Amino acid sequence: MKNSEFIIGEVPITKEEIRAVSISKLELLKAKKLIDIGSGTGSITVEAAIKYSNLEVIAVEANESAYELTRKNIEKFDLKNVKQIKAMAPLNKNEIDFKEIDAIFIGGSKNNLKEILIWSHSILRNGGKIVANFILLESFFECKSILKGCGYNNIEVSQISVSNMEKLGRGNYFKPQNPIFIVSASK
Repeated sequence: MKNSEFIIGEVPITKEEIRAVSISKLELLKAKKLIDIGSGTGSITVEAAIKYSNLEVIAVEANESAYELTRKNIEKFDLKNVKQIKAMAPLNKNEIDFKEIDAIFIGGSKNNLKEILIWSHSILRNGGKIVANFILLESFFECKSILKGCGYNNIEVSQISVSNMEKLGRGNYFKPQNPIFIVSASK
């Protein structure tokens, strides 16, 4: 999906090229339930819910303006397979049903990464996938270390750099976006 299809505010959006790789690494083809932690604009939630209509997506966001932006994008695409929760992860049993969690995406952790990764390992089904995106080196190193300590398998890290062509005077150039680290693993 193009970024231009989403309602965008002051909240950062996971760019379309990064979404494509992140969603691919979640391996959602046969998945039943995905949790999107730190949903932000809702671009991962929306694109996953549209591409996989049999998938239940749970969008978790603590920030009020990001929560509202996710809500607007869910409504724009009239998605019936999305549940939205305004909370800080990790969640408790009163907030969601932890059965058959096939995949978890972490787009934001609010300095709560270790707790989220430990909790994620406890609720993911065996073979379930976790994917997290970072712009800071320290955050991806921390994530990789915690994943290993929790017992996750097949830990992979990809660094994606995207540049898009834009006009500059009478010519064109490639304007770079921030490089993104995509960390993925399975339980």
